[in-house]
Amino acid sequence: MQNIGYIIKSERIRQNMKQKVLSKDICSTSYLSKIESEQKSPSQEVLDALIERLQINLNDFTSENEKQFVSKLYESYKSIVLTRNEQSAKEKLNYYMTKDFGFEDVTNFYFYNLYLFRLFLVSKQPLVDIEYFLKAFYAMEENLNDQQRFLYNLNANIYYCRKSDYLKALPFLESSINLLQKIQLEDWEKADYYYALALNYYSLNQNLNALEYAKMASDIYERSGYYACSVDCKILLAAAYSQNGHYSSAEKILLDASIFCNMYQLQQFEGLLSQNIGFIYALQGDAKKAISYYKKSYKTKTEPLSVLITIHSIIKEYSKLKQVDDVQKWCEKGLSLIRDNEPLDKTTAYLYHFEIFKMMHYLSPFDEKRIALAIDYFQQMNDTKNVQKYSILLGNLLFERNNYKKAAIYFQKSTEAMYQLNYINTWEDLT
Repeated sequence: MQNIGYIIKSERIRQNMKQKVLSKDICSTSYLSKIESEQKSPSQEVLDALIERLQINLNDFTSENEKQFVSKLYESYKSIVLTRNEQSAKEKLNYYMTKDFGFEDVTNFYFYNLYLFRLFLVSKQPLVDIEYFLKAFYAMEENLNDQQRFLYNLNANIYYCRKSDYLKALPFLESSINLLQKIQLEDWEKADYYYALALNYYSLNQNLNALEYAKMASDIYERSGYYACSVDCKILLAAAYSQNGHYSSAEKILLDASIFCNMYQLQQFEGLLSQNIGFIYALQGDAKKAISYYKKSYKTKTEPLSVLITIHSIIKEYSKLKQVDDVQKWCEKGLSLIRDNEPLDKTTAYLYHFEIFKMMHYLSPFDEKRIALAIDYFQQMNDTKNVQKYSILLGNLLFERNNYKKAAIYFQKSTEAMYQLNYINTWEDLT
């Protein structure tokens, strides 16, 4: 088995084991390092000791033709990335994670793990479970060829975007721009890259760049017949226009996207498009029109988490209109949905949203500790916008109750969140 060193290194990193721990009483750390980098072949005695400590059985590694094995995985990878099907990704991972494959060609070994890395991201596995791939490829990065480095950069970007660390995520993709000229990619892979880049720029409020790359991705997807992916890009285009204040352009894109969806029978986007049009009207201060579109969206949705997003949007608009009875009605709808359908860890944010809206409108008693817990939760989730929003709210509520000292603490927290949202480090950077 020619790549035993890479298997040992990969398994050691997966188990979060240091080289000195694995090599203790077996061989020197420097010797293990040479084994892992394939510079030395271990003696049978050393190999047996290492695999015993790692608790792996090389006999379990499949002997299936590795080129066919990786090619089959690539086809699954392509299909899942294009459909963004979380359930399919989980099913494929369950299948492939039971396969212990002994690769003879290290190139196949790298591609195999890079494809799995992306499937873990699509399947929305906890980031702590995905970190293994990031650490492993960071340690092996110098051994990757240009195409593998391209895939690693894309995966690392998506990983850090999921952590809402958009500044750390962006350099991975920007460093791949030069690689595009050196490697062979299918059109869909280029579009996938441009879409990820557009999302990252949008998240950093760099809307001109977001518009450029979202348009490039949309055109490639549409030309290649991946119409659902093209609609995702159109929605991102509209969001970038909205973020720049070009509401009429954003609405036109979404209305055209709706016609496009009817043409290609993409009914699954109906609720999302209505949701986004509603948001455009909300940004323009037309709460009644926003509510009418949000309710259209609500009627078409079935997936509980998606329904909660729309319920939250409706509550915000009724809150602006001071229609307290409607705020209460939709808060109860949301809380009932949380109780009946979703695991609490997925819906905690909405639980806090609905409880706080009820407090705001005196539909339930003021609970300082509960709002403080919500702020802490959103801080842990790197959701800086909601940290700022609820810090301002709690500061105001405490100020109204003459608790000026505590109010000042939360106003300060809201200021810190504002700095973070605008990527400002010091007071002097304010313009």
